[in-house]
Amino acid sequence: MPFLRDLMTKVKTLASALADFFGGLAERLVHSAIGEKFRDFAQGALEKIPEAKRRPFLIGIGGGFALALLASVGIALLMERPETTVPPSAERLPARRVTIPPEELFLPDEPDFVPGVLLERERRTVWTVEDAAPYWRDPLQNGEEQWRNRLEAAVDELLERVP
Repeated sequence: MPFLRDLMTKVKTLASALADFFGGLAERLVHSAIGEKFRDFAQGALEKIPEAKRRPFLIGIGGGFALALLASVGIALLMERPETTVPPSAERLPARRVTIPPEELFLPDEPDFVPGVLLERERRTVWTVEDAAPYWRDPLQNGEEQWRNRLEAAVDELLERVP
């Protein structure tokens, strides 16, 4: 990503140049008579702001300066952006029509290894014992006592509900 590397180098060089400029400027202002007058003015102005509103005011001023700094960096980066040019050879080439054969647009039919689907079958009218054998379990295989107890319990429960 050469764009990010170029962006980072531009920001670093701009930041270092601004730091050098403002560092030297601050150094000269502190040692000059104008710096002392500005310091006295700033202290007097801060004393006029009530104590409860002083902190939000200073945060707002700092945020405004930070926003102005970011805007100036963005504008500087946009102004130095190289223009993208189209090579002259690409401009002269005419657009070529490409036709795609219909065989490539659609998937081929499935191979015949999948069995056909039986949509419906005829209902059986007569079942033989062999046909019913896989689906039949003899309820009396384990004894009839358990079924008798279940039936008696169900009948008793029904009779208890009758008023």
